[in-house]
Parts: sequence; structure tokens; C-alpha cells
Amino acid sequence: MEERLLAIARRFWPELETMSVKRRFAGIGDVLVALSNAPLAIGGLIWLIRVTNWDLVRENPGLLLLFAILMVIFSLLKFFLIVELGPNQYGSADGSLSGIVLWSSILLIGPSALWLAVLWSVYQVVSGWRKSTSSATRWNLLRSFSMNLTGYTLVPLIPLSLYQVWGGTYPLAGLVLNTIIPALGAMVLNLFLLVLFWGGYIAYITWAQRFLFEANRTQPLLTFFILAIGLNHSAHPFAILAAGLFVQNGLLFYLFFMAGMLMVAFLARRLSRAAEGSRQQSRLLERLEKLGRAIINAPPGEETLPDILGEHMPNMFPAGNLVVWIFPDRILFKQPMEWTPDLEQIWPWLLRQTEVQGFLPEDTLPWSENLTGHRPTLVAPIREIESDQTFGGFYLELHTLEQPWERRLLHVLYPAVQTLTAQIASALHQSVVYDRTLEYQRVTQELKLAGSIQSSLYPTIPDIPGWQLAVTLEPAGETSGDFFDVIPLSDGKIGFVIADVLDKGVGPALYMAISRTLIRTYAVELDSQPDTVFFATNERILTDTSTNLFVTAFYGVLNLETGELTYCNAGHNPPYLFSSKAEEETQALVRNAIPIGIAEDTTWGNDTVQIHTGDALILYTDGIPEAQNSAGEFFGEKNLLQVIKSSLGKSAGDLQASILDAVHQFVGDAPQYDDITLMVLVRNP
Repeated sequence: MEERLLAIARRFWPELETMSVKRRFAGIGDVLVALSNAPLAIGGLIWLIRVTNWDLVRENPGLLLLFAILMVIFSLLKFFLIVELGPNQYGSADGSLSGIVLWSSILLIGPSALWLAVLWSVYQVVSGWRKSTSSATRWNLLRSFSMNLTGYTLVPLIPLSLYQVWGGTYPLAGLVLNTIIPALGAMVLNLFLLVLFWGGYIAYITWAQRFLFEANRTQPLLTFFILAIGLNHSAHPFAILAAGLFVQNGLLFYLFFMAGMLMVAFLARRLSRAAEGSRQQSRLLERLEKLGRAIINAPPGEETLPDILGEHMPNMFPAGNLVVWIFPDRILFKQPMEWTPDLEQIWPWLLRQTEVQGFLPEDTLPWSENLTGHRPTLVAPIREIESDQTFGGFYLELHTLEQPWERRLLHVLYPAVQTLTAQIASALHQSVVYDRTLEYQRVTQELKLAGSIQSSLYPTIPDIPGWQLAVTLEPAGETSGDFFDVIPLSDGKIGFVIADVLDKGVGPALYMAISRTLIRTYAVELDSQPDTVFFATNERILTDTSTNLFVTAFYGVLNLETGELTYCNAGHNPPYLFSSKAEEETQALVRNAIPIGIAEDTTWGNDTVQIHTGDALILYTDGIPEAQNSAGEFFGEKNLLQVIKSSLGKSAGDLQASILDAVHQFVGDAPQYDDITLMVLVRNP
């Protein structure tokens, strides 16, 4: 069936074959209806010419002019009906009370008054033709004109030819039952014939709906056509009253009645505009609410957004063409699918915009040289939530329905467009946050694993006869740049290492692991030579690594029998040796070498101290003196020394606890900025 109809229509409109299916069906209907109605319209026009009383027309130009003016005024005060028939499908029809003027003039001067409607139809098609820019618009005008011309000539002339047979007269004989019934019968028959006349077009549209959508949408379509036809004819019986007033009471009463009808027409127009505005707002709010809920409930991830938009955006706006995209050409939603918008022209201009912009057909599009002929258009940027930078766009070409688009009506849509673009930006941002969260979780798990591996490298604290040893390490993060070691050596000696790698994070943690391994390896090989151990470690690190990191380290070799400690301090915080004798001063084991990993061929040195019974050696990293409270104050070396002195005589574990308690109490709720490592060595009395 489609092929046969297309074969006929494309003879008159060859471009039909290249159109999309929906547009092709609409075009076929316009062509076939225009062609099939043309003979009827011509026949009706010839019939009207033959029945026109030209003498009456010449004798009453003023009265005909009055009727014409009233018809124009009522036609301008038309009301309308817009119905959603399906996804991105609208039915729209307008109506006016001009039929009261037309039928009252018919009842006064006869069928000659039909020329008023014919001339108005000619004016409308000529005006529309001049404004049209496409073949589709012109064929639609021809289809409407052929149907209107038939509806204003052939269809009413049939009941009017029976009107006088039924006892009707021109002009109307008065408002009595014998005159009202023939006039009312003519109007009813006119409506019946008009429905029959429209039947072919209605049948075609119904068939096309079923063919295109494979769904039964017959009922809403038929309901729309009944309302569209009835909208224009519901007030026609009042024409009998108007004609009767003219005959019985004169022109002034007739004009008084028409003034009342004008008020009704004005109110009907306002009511239809308000009803359509309310319908659009209700639909927008409902669709936006559902879209927002769907975005919230959808699984995190950007890939779900096109499906959500495809489900909730159709019919959200009375859209002829609509696209939502991420610059430059990543489409999130587009309707119709076969439409190919010129995004390359739009997005460079839209990139500089911050708010919704609206353009009426007579406005210049700032991204195009096409000055006129475009549909009413809305354009809006989609802006990134954190940076407030435009990264996507919303472009909408509105359907041209019976309600004329004005700037005020475009502005009514601005809040909904802003809400929609904000929802889309939020959904995309939610996807970004989700990806960041996954990445953060991955990194956190890796850091936890790195911290676990790092913790496994820490030595088990040995039980040293005659000595007490307590060690703790509190990392500021999952991994630490601090490290310590206790290395059993030959000849009853033991090595103690405490060190700090510059900076924090995974890199310093890996550097720490390398440094600890090298120090332990060379310490076992070179036995009691701390300077030689650091020299070998420094050379190997500089050979095998190319980072800007370095290590401050203290390595001491303790003779457990004599208490002699030989050490090398490579740029580390000086440990403190506290004597059990009150007259002895606290001794700082100061730096005698530069940090490891800075320069090659460095001279390293050893120093020796004696640890007597009851003495305490405190080794620590800079996380203790540089601990900060919420006021930005540092714990400092002075507080550290005071705490140690006040706690001398305690066991190594208690002394360590006293120092850490003092640091934590000083810091309070402030975050820990650096790793804390503390080693306390006490020689038993």
C-alpha cells in the first residue's frame, strides 16, 4: 500500500522518496489529499459562482464589509487545542467564533456570504506561501487550502440547497420555530457532511499511525479529530439568534450581540492559552521529576545516561528537533534519530554562553548566516559543577503548533531547560565522582597493602639481657617514610637504626624499603663500622636510583657487655643520652655526616659514647619535635627534653609512653602531619 501511494505522490513531489518514514507518510497524505480535493474544491467554487446573487452583493457593499471585518476580528481571536498523540507527536487545531458571523450572514443574504470565508482562505494560503521556505510547508498549505475551500463551498451548499425546500428564507423570517428548525437542520447536515468529507483524511492518518508505530492509537486520534471539527461548529446555532436579532431589532442589536460574542472569543482565547501553558508546565514538572528520580536511582556511571534521557525526554518539550550532546560531537540524546544537526557551528558559540538563549523565527541565529525561516529555538549550555565550565549543550527546535510562539512563551520554558541541563550536569558529575571514588578505593587498597608489606619488614624487638628496648612507629598515612631496625651482630654486639626518608607517600616508602635493606645487608657484612655501612649504602643508592630523595639516618653499634656505642649520625635528629647521675649533663649525639643519597665520595665519621647502668638513650624522628597543634605551634625539642627528664628512672616502655602521651596531648584534635618513630634504650641498673 505504501509503495503504491508513494508512486503516485512522488510524481508531484520527487523528494518524498529521500525523506524519513514519518515525514514521507505526512508528505504522501498532504499530496494525495490536496490532489483528491482539488476537483471538489473547483466544483464547489463553480457552484458558488452560479448561486451568488451579484446584484445583492453590489447593493450591500457596506453590510458585506461589516461582515468581513467581524470575520477577521473573530478569526484573529481564535482559540486552539493541542493534544499529545504519542512520542514527539502532537495534534493541534484552532477554532474561532467567526462561524457565527458567517452563518448569520448566510441566513441574512444567502449563499453569497460564503465568499467571505473563501476570500479569507485565499488570504491565508497566500500569506503562508510567502513565509514558507520548504516544499513540506507548501504542500501542507495546499492540503489545508483544498480542504478549507471544499468545506466553505461544496459542503455547505448542499444543506443550503435543502434549506429553502424545508421552508427556510433569506433573510431569516424571524425567531419562530418554523424558521429556526430549517436553519438548525441545515447546520446539522453541514456538520454531518463535513465529517464525511474529512473521513478519508482521518482514515489515512489512522492507517499511517498503525503502520508507523505498530500500536493502536486510533482512539486518541479519533477523539482529537472529533474535538477539532466540533470546536469550530459548537457555536454555529447562535448564528440563528444573531440573524433573528438583526431582522427583528436592526443592526445595533446585532452588533451588541456580536460584542458579547467578541468577549466570549477573547476569554476563550485566553483560556486556551492558559490551559496549554498549564499543560506544558505540568508535563515538564512531571517529566523533570521522573528524570531526576531516574538519575538518582540509576547505577553510577556515565554509560546509563543516554538510556535514561531516551526514556524520559521524548514529549518533555513540544520539540520538532532536540539534541543533547557533549562537545564537540558526543550525542547523549537526539530526536528524531535521522536528523543531522550542524553541531560544528553551534558548539563554539555555545561554549562562551552561561545561560539559556531563545530565538524566534525572525531573530538572527548568532552561529549561522541564516537570518529567517528557522523554527523557534532554545539553546542552553551544560556546565561542569566544580569548575563551572561549559562542556556540553542543549539545542531545541520547537514544533510550530496552533499556539503562536512568542518571546514570553519561550521565557516560560527557560526554568525547565535550566533544570534539565543542571540534572544532566549532575548526572555526569556523579559519574566523575563515582570514577574518582573507585580510583581512590583502588589506591587506598594498594596503600593498605603497601603499608602491610612495609609493616612486615619491621623487626621483632629482641629480649636483650641487661637492657630494656621499646620501639614504636606511628605512620601519618597508610605507608611511612620512617623506619627503624635492630640488627644482631657478632661478638655480642647489636646494631640500632632509626631513619627518615624525605617526603611522604608510596615513593618514599619504597625508598625506605631499599635503604633499610641495604643498611641491614652492609651492617651484617661490615659488622661494627657504621661509617663504612653508610658509605656503602650511599654509593649503592646513588648508583641504583635516580630520585631526588635522601635519608637522614642514625646507626649505632652497641657492645652489650661494655655499654660502648659507636655511631654515625647522617643528618638525623640527634638522639639524647641521659645519665642516671644527676650531675651528668644530657649528651646529644650530634650529626657527623650528611644524609644518605645526596652526594658520592662523601667522608663519613664515627663517634663513640659510653652508656652506663641506669642511662637512657632516646632516638626519634622529626615527627615528634615538629608535631603541631591546631594553633600551628610545634612541640619542639625543649618540651621533649622536659618530658624525658621528668620521666627518668622509669622503664623503657613507661618512658616511651610518657613521651607519646605528651605529644598526643599537645597535638589534640589536629591531624598528624608526619610519621612518628621513637626508640628508647635503657641499661638496667
